[in-house]
Amino acid sequence: MSEEKFIVRLCDGFDNEWMDVSSPMSKEEAQRIWNNKTKDGTQEANFEWMDYYAIFPADTVMLRNVHWKEEDK
Repeated sequence: MSEEKFIVRLCDGFDNEWMDVSSPMSKEEAQRIWNNKTKDGTQEANFEWMDYYAIFPADTVMLRNVHWKEEDK
């Protein structure tokens, strides 16, 4: 069984969209990037900030970014 991969994303609070800021990686590597970006969780670490970083499983689909086809409705 392969190791689960994670990704660090940035929520752009102005446009309310998520952007990938890392490639899929181990949970430990993702945590290191998140710690670096958020100054160990003291800045831009949750939704109280306009822009903030979060860690997700790499296969998480952000629904706002999905473009539905007419026949799927």
